[in-house]
Amino acid sequence: MSGRTPTTPVRADHRLMRALLKTGHKKAGVSPTPEELDRVAKVFVKAGGSWERVFKGSIDDVELIKRTLKVAVKQGYFTKAPKWG
Repeated sequence: MSGRTPTTPVRADHRLMRALLKTGHKKAGVSPTPEELDRVAKVFVKAGGSWERVFKGSIDDVELIKRTLKVAVKQGYFTKAPKWG
C-alpha cells in the first residue's frame, strides 16, 4: 500500500460532479452537500445515464451529467456557498 488516503469526497461520482460544478459553474457559487449530489446522481440515472459509461469515457453520458448539473444549478437545488468579504 502506498499510504495514500482518498480525496474528499470519497465517492468518485461526487468528486466528478464537484469538479464539473467548479469548472462549469464557477459563478453560480454553489457548495453542494452529499445528499444534494446523491439526488442529482439519481436524476442522472433516471434520465438514462450510466456512471459506468461516464467513467469509461462515454461523451453522451458526460454531456447528460453536465446538463443534469446545469438544470440543478438553475433550479436552485444546491446550497449556496458563503460569500466572504
